[in-house]
Amino acid sequence: MIYKNQLLLKNKSTYKLSLSTFKYGINSETEETSLPYNYAKVSYNFNFKSGALQTGAGFNDLYLPETNEENATLRKMVIYGDYEKLNKLWLFPFYNLQHNIRDHLLLLSYDNKVKYAKIIGINPVFGTIDLDGSLTFTSEPNALYYNIDGNDVMLITSATDGMFVFHPNIFGSLLSDAPKIISLCRHYERVFAIEEGKRNKLIFSANLDPTNWNIDIDEAGYIEIIDDRGCLQKVVSFNDYVYIFKEYGISRLSAYGDQTEFSLSSMFVSSGKIYGNSVCVCGDRIMFLSRDGIYSFNGYSTSKISLNIESMFAENNDNCCCAYHNGKYYLGCRLKYDDEESVGCELYSEGYINNSLIELDLKTGDICLTRGVDIKDLCSIEYETVNKLAVLFNNEHKKRLGEMDNSGQIFGTPLKKVWISPYSNLGYPNKIKKIEKFTILSKYDCKVKIKTDVEEKVFEIKAKNSTSVIYPNLKGEMFQFSIFCEQGIAKISSPEITIGISN
Repeated sequence: MIYKNQLLLKNKSTYKLSLSTFKYGINSETEETSLPYNYAKVSYNFNFKSGALQTGAGFNDLYLPETNEENATLRKMVIYGDYEKLNKLWLFPFYNLQHNIRDHLLLLSYDNKVKYAKIIGINPVFGTIDLDGSLTFTSEPNALYYNIDGNDVMLITSATDGMFVFHPNIFGSLLSDAPKIISLCRHYERVFAIEEGKRNKLIFSANLDPTNWNIDIDEAGYIEIIDDRGCLQKVVSFNDYVYIFKEYGISRLSAYGDQTEFSLSSMFVSSGKIYGNSVCVCGDRIMFLSRDGIYSFNGYSTSKISLNIESMFAENNDNCCCAYHNGKYYLGCRLKYDDEESVGCELYSEGYINNSLIELDLKTGDICLTRGVDIKDLCSIEYETVNKLAVLFNNEHKKRLGEMDNSGQIFGTPLKKVWISPYSNLGYPNKIKKIEKFTILSKYDCKVKIKTDVEEKVFEIKAKNSTSVIYPNLKGEMFQFSIFCEQGIAKISSPEITIGISN
């Protein structure tokens, strides 16, 4: 009897995973085993709005123009003298009556002193706001633009001092009998403010006189706000009303004319703490951060913005900061990445306060995360030919006056860029996969890590204008790939993975 040799072939199918775009962004909320691969489990320091992974935000020294011409010479802004750290920035929309021109200024506080410089001008050095440069606040100052008797001024206050009225051509003095203020806004011809202390009342100045805080029916006054929604944190003027942000709610004050006609109403109750430093008027809405995420408030109703990163917010973001610039809400805050990486300030500062900058496009809802930056304050400068987001930092860069750019670096040091896919079985449970081939287009050097539940490998991808091909030869049931870039500039697109699946 003759027996035929039979070759038993294991059935196998081939699966191609192609990512035509990265623009779907991040989703850290959905269970990653059910998350499509065109979402990132986490990504930072990349800009993916174009569909490719490109150079993200960076930071450099602040440069301002000498003239208002388009290609004017730029000057690096300088603070002379010894100082410990920079505190805050404000834009002062100043009209110079002497020369009959707009002459906007940038105010800067350092070690609780305040200096100023012209946005457009030849002098790169910040000058003092008082006669001899001796004025020092005993706590971090606040500032607010106002117009007194036709003169543009900045009202500078703090939680432990009085009020200083700053005009570039008139040297004033500290009004020590003024309230100790933590937040203030201008509404019609009064200043409304939150006074340090119990923080359960809203105070307001006399009409047409922000230096008059004498309590009287025809002068200044206050409104006690006693409820179970916590301390008053931030006050803003928006759409003809004054809005008071408390720890767990928002109240609205109708404040027209005579103070006897003022009326207060509750607008929103929050289940999570509202961070006062995150409150920012952004065009037709107010944005703010609560413990459970970012909200948009239009003056009547509040809606939570679904960013798909809500679980990443740290438990305490009291030291966050924010700005509205170019149609985007910027929030410097602390995020949890729950990995073993250390990026930027996380690497050099054990005591970092913030570690991330969120850029939220209010028109599209797109977000980008910049990780590794410990931001202290943000200030939008939009004047004549200048369109910049000025930045101050905590810790290792606390003496640097910076601006945001698109360099992917912080003062010349590249920020590590990461995009990580979900960790998934591709919808084929209990099937062994073999990662056979990986192709990607990268104009600059990067790395690709491919991981299964059994093994992982890291591949160096060299810069080229054509597709790079690697053959991982990795097996396992679960699969994940990551893209890393450790230099400033990046442009990565069109990854495709060929996967063999055993039947």
